[in-house]
Amino acid sequence: MTNKELIRQLIKGSIQRAVQESVAAIIVMIGFAAILAHSEVGSPKYCGCLVILVSSGFIVGVVWSHALSYQLLSSHSPEDLGFWRAAFRAQAKLLRWVPLWYCVPIGAGALLFVAPTYPAELLPFLLLASFFAAVLTGVTILNRGVASKIEEMESQLTGS
Repeated sequence: MTNKELIRQLIKGSIQRAVQESVAAIIVMIGFAAILAHSEVGSPKYCGCLVILVSSGFIVGVVWSHALSYQLLSSHSPEDLGFWRAAFRAQAKLLRWVPLWYCVPIGAGALLFVAPTYPAELLPFLLLASFFAAVLTGVTILNRGVASKIEEMESQLTGS
């Protein structure tokens, strides 16, 4: 694969991730805004909704701030290997740090959202918390796999 093809693939993947996260965030924001409207102010459920709403916006901001555009392809030559290697590394690093900028904010909001308000809710809370942990672990594993593929693509960039 040529440098230009590798770079196009990186840019396409970057934009695709940003669009997917944006669609997911819009769905989450609509759903939790509706729940928030019917939640008791100050309750753990209310606070969890707020954290999830803010986190969704934050996540979309992070993803789009790191998204690469097709304008980069025209403004930087595929032979500018230093720039493109740094771009590949930045994308891989973003995906490797998913536990920090993605899982922690959403996980904290989700835990507050389902927090038990009386002792009988403790077991369902622990089950849901375990489910959230499993989902977020899966998200982390998938993103690290993509990061490895991006690093592999970076190693394929050639000076020719």
